[in-house]
Amino acid sequence: MPRITVVIPLYNKQNYICDTLKSVYAQTYTNYEILIINDGSTDLSAHYVEKIVDKRNTRIIHQSNHGLSNARNTGIKFANSEIICLLDADDLWLPTHLAQIIELVTDFPAAKIYATAYLEFYKNGKSLKPKTNIRSTLSKIIVQDFFESSLYQPFITPSSFAFKKEIIDQIGGFDTQITYAEDTDFFIRANLNFQLAYFNKPSCYYRSESENQITRSTLSSKIAPEFLKYRLENPNHQSLRRYINLQYYYLSNYYKIEAAHSKYKEVYKNIDLELLNYKQRFLIKAPKWLLQSLRFVKQILLDKGKRITTF
Repeated sequence: MPRITVVIPLYNKQNYICDTLKSVYAQTYTNYEILIINDGSTDLSAHYVEKIVDKRNTRIIHQSNHGLSNARNTGIKFANSEIICLLDADDLWLPTHLAQIIELVTDFPAAKIYATAYLEFYKNGKSLKPKTNIRSTLSKIIVQDFFESSLYQPFITPSSFAFKKEIIDQIGGFDTQITYAEDTDFFIRANLNFQLAYFNKPSCYYRSESENQITRSTLSSKIAPEFLKYRLENPNHQSLRRYINLQYYYLSNYYKIEAAHSKYKEVYKNIDLELLNYKQRFLIKAPKWLLQSLRFVKQILLDKGKRITTF
């Protein structure tokens, strides 16, 4: 029986899925199975997969389009392994990724969730390390406070994340009602209940722009997590409060740019300005045109391998 199940939701990623799958087949750790959940793709994604798939360790489950959360839940349900590794259909793993996850499982037996560092990968072939709030210089650690460590850019991404299948019995799967930041909602529940073991060395490439990403769609048409629920359930958890405040800050800026006035007002009323730094307080009050201009400049700089942030 395989020790790891790699769950790959697939929806219209014909330009990337073959490279993604090849990066799994190139792993130095080989005791795994792959579950590809074809979530009603209408392009040639499934056709390309069938051409290169290794049927000895890979299964393809075809279903009608039910969304990312449902596809991940399907993969978790049919997994034969104790450890679930998530991988989006446009991201890539370095050959050591699964080996690093197994090291974490072995070295930190009390942990039930795991992650590795990642690099952002751009169309021009350049990669960039995110600016995170991880302070430790050790290669492997237990993250003492996920929410405090997430107050800059995310230090993990779904494709760098893994967990024991058993945790689903306690916290549930991915919320199928959420269509934006499904992973953030899951990370909150997981990290409120379990220790996170972290490999502070990148083993994953997160593709910053590809088909069907939020950068190419309208966020205001999507359903975000009910972050306020977690804040009310954990009134004394200060780092969670700051983390959720930051999520509302991001949402408010998106809604302002999209001129989604009612959603902007709804989110803004939940923001504690005192928990934002001076840059963020300035931007949350900035006009739409300025936010759009700054986003344009930021993208130009990212294409050149330079980053500006509000942290």
